[in-house]
Amino acid sequence: MNWSAWRRRSLTEPMYRRARNTVAPLGLFHRRVLSAGNSWWEAQLLSGRPDWAALTYVTPPAFKPKEKAFIEGPVGLLCERLEAASAQGRPIDADALWDFFAEHRFTAMAIPVEHGGLGLGAWAQSEVLHRVALRSVSVAYLLAARFVFGPAAVLRSAATPEQAAYWFARLAQGQAAGCVASFVVENDIVPIQATGVVLTGDGDSPVLRLNWSGARHPAGPKPELLVLPFRLHDPQGLLGPAGERGVCVALVDTGCRGVHHHRVPFAGTSVGGAGRETSDAQSDISRGGLFDGRDVELSLDALLGGSEALESALSAVLAEQSASKGISMPALASASVALSAHAASAVKRLQGDGSGGARLGSRSRLGRLAATTYRVEAARRFLCAGLDLGYRPMLAAALVDIAVLDDVRGAMGDSMQLLGCAGATPALSEWQESLHALLPALFGLDGLAAQGRNTAVLALGILRTHPYLLGELDALEQSDLEAGCQAFDQLVWKHSGMAAATLLRASGRAWVGGRFSDIPRLAGPIARHYRQINRYAAALASLVEILQPGARPLLARNEAALERMLRALASLLAVCAVLKRWESEGRHDADLPLVNWCAADAFHTIDILLEGILENLKGPGVGALLKGLLVPPGSGMPGPDDAITLACADLLLEPSDTRNRLVGPVWASHGMRHLSALEKAYECVVNVQGLRQQIKQAGLKDWRVAHVKGGLTDAQAASLEAAEAAVINALRGEEAVS
Repeated sequence: MNWSAWRRRSLTEPMYRRARNTVAPLGLFHRRVLSAGNSWWEAQLLSGRPDWAALTYVTPPAFKPKEKAFIEGPVGLLCERLEAASAQGRPIDADALWDFFAEHRFTAMAIPVEHGGLGLGAWAQSEVLHRVALRSVSVAYLLAARFVFGPAAVLRSAATPEQAAYWFARLAQGQAAGCVASFVVENDIVPIQATGVVLTGDGDSPVLRLNWSGARHPAGPKPELLVLPFRLHDPQGLLGPAGERGVCVALVDTGCRGVHHHRVPFAGTSVGGAGRETSDAQSDISRGGLFDGRDVELSLDALLGGSEALESALSAVLAEQSASKGISMPALASASVALSAHAASAVKRLQGDGSGGARLGSRSRLGRLAATTYRVEAARRFLCAGLDLGYRPMLAAALVDIAVLDDVRGAMGDSMQLLGCAGATPALSEWQESLHALLPALFGLDGLAAQGRNTAVLALGILRTHPYLLGELDALEQSDLEAGCQAFDQLVWKHSGMAAATLLRASGRAWVGGRFSDIPRLAGPIARHYRQINRYAAALASLVEILQPGARPLLARNEAALERMLRALASLLAVCAVLKRWESEGRHDADLPLVNWCAADAFHTIDILLEGILENLKGPGVGALLKGLLVPPGSGMPGPDDAITLACADLLLEPSDTRNRLVGPVWASHGMRHLSALEKAYECVVNVQGLRQQIKQAGLKDWRVAHVKGGLTDAQAASLEAAEAAVINALRGEEAVS
């Protein structure tokens, strides 16, 4: 008996016919999303068997000599100007700011060196934004929106040599500005508001006629280059098959006839130091704008990549915009969260054992804030390392953004509670101004690449990591039924075997707590975290087989399960980033409380999310059965315990190398004069800590009594008096004591 022929006739063919009639084919947009970017570490996690050796290629971030020179030169000068503006309590003039950007070649940050630019890598661009955000979130947002999100990355990856040579030369010298268009409204009801038609022009040569409305650009000078996604129609078949050609991309010179530009109808913001914002309706350059186009005729040379690259242009835009968001959002978030931890720990230390310091839950909040700061910075470094290796992981970038936004929300709440203990001090008000600029900036950056957080796009990102699902969908769409069934037969049984093995592996690891799974050599005290990652990675891989996101229709009833899965995957990716940071920084034992807190928090969160998915699965007994396999009784991971949380808090309260690694770059780099007074007071309090302990052990409460009794020298009493004055001045908002 021919087993293969019987299997195909009796099993595969009925399965193929049923699937062909029920599974919706992938649309043109879905195909282009699947070809956008590539997969990275998220694919390893979703395989259920992460190859830890692959992480050895993710090296610690480092600057090239030219990148270091730019950061220490023009970026340092910009930071000095922002600090001076903050000290004087005035905003920076928007026109002067943009002139500064052009003079010092911030406009060429992302342009390749061979085209006259600076060629900064992902880590260098992230560090520029991070350092500027410590002084002004708004200025960092402008740099990100116009230069990191600008057209340079798109041109580098998809433009023809002629397009690159023409536009890069103008952009690098500051002779032109550019942006990638985003639209005011874009959804299933109101699709992208830009259409293009290929027509026969004069001399029988084809031309492209564009019409659009509401193409936004961020604040800054009017862009001369507009990278415009649009829906292309080719009724005459001049570029191939006649009809709808999907979303394509054009490089529009905004000086063309028919292009209309107008500023947004509300006043923009003039940017000052440390995120201070004031209304400035007179300056057009400080406001964003909109482009409308009516019957704009362009040659086919304006198509990004030329007419031969119609199907790849949108993919390039999606991939590069996702990478830009992965550079920008963690940079701004890391700076602000570190600043929050720095300010909150300084206030807590100044309050000592007083009524404010003893406020309910203050040390627990400080511990959470310390660990969150460590995790956000780890995610920033991890993703930038992947981007600098040449990956364009749309799914991983979206997962990092999800994790970072969640951490920012938690950190802001904890820091507000801690800083509020000191009352309405000028330092608190100053920090709040920075916070009020952060959230709109993060939402604004998220909106510049909104497709990266689209539910369908994220589902397709998971689909792309699967070794068989996409091939099976291709087989279902073949017009030749015989060839399609044969291809389906070759894939579906391999897929079934892999799914069974994945479920068996996930169940086994769940019941034994991840023991006996492969982990990196010499993992040492974090070996248990690697085992738990292996366990949860196998569980998520099993859920992918059950939910099959991207292959099954995305309905309201299964959207919640997809969200839980993505959040669980984001938490798992964040743990990997934390472990990688700990190893890259030298495996310091003093940092282990932070690592252990992050791991415990992530695993506890994943347990809750997995239970939520399994409890809501359709089918009698399916959820209960899978819950018994993947989340057996007693296998749940507890959240961070009190001892770890308090240890994390102590790392912020006491000067140490660990504290320097957490908030060291913030210490003298934020430009906020009232917070500087807190820093000076913190140093004074730390310097007299030994004397205060001696007085306390002697049973005295006032250092003056100890001085009168001869227990303190005049110099020691003077240092205690100076520390006392510094604390009072800091909390009152007076100038720092020198």
